[in-house]
Amino acid sequence: MVSAREQEQNTLQGDFGEAWLEVVAAGCGLLHGRPATLDLQKADVQLFSRGIENGTYNPAVLIQVKTTVDLRRQANGDYSYDVDIETYDVLRRDDHSIRRILAVIGVSKDGENVRLHADGTLLVGRGAWVSLEGLPASGNAKTQVVRLPGANTLDSPGLRLMLRTYGVRRSTPVPDVDAWGLS
Repeated sequence: MVSAREQEQNTLQGDFGEAWLEVVAAGCGLLHGRPATLDLQKADVQLFSRGIENGTYNPAVLIQVKTTVDLRRQANGDYSYDVDIETYDVLRRDDHSIRRILAVIGVSKDGENVRLHADGTLLVGRGAWVSLEGLPASGNAKTQVVRLPGANTLDSPGLRLMLRTYGVRRSTPVPDVDAWGLS
């Protein structure tokens, strides 16, 4: 059972992660906002790129942000994270009108998330993003380990790659139909 203090800490940590991503997006010149007033769709932040990208005007993605002190860095530079099964199942769907991304931000265990310097304020954390779209169902009951490529950074190049790859239109599968009844 999670104590009230731990639940409050998790809420504050999650809020920091969402704000962190929005600050980075704003600093990169990307539009951002809350996709809904309530988080009922496993999407915390919506990002938009202004203009046309690969034939899509104002490409957009919905991002589920997880903030943790347990982001594990692998020897190859990638990260791994245990995502809850409910979130995993929503993010692996491939029928969203706006595609979903998982972003995981690792923060310090000692709680130092902001450092003040003479030349500015530093947000302390690191993370990566991944699309879980199309992954198979998990046989696990509570969590599923996911790999986040270290190259999928949460900075200007990484966020722009995310929007170029997942924010643009994709073709819609067309079922095989014999409209003339010839088969």
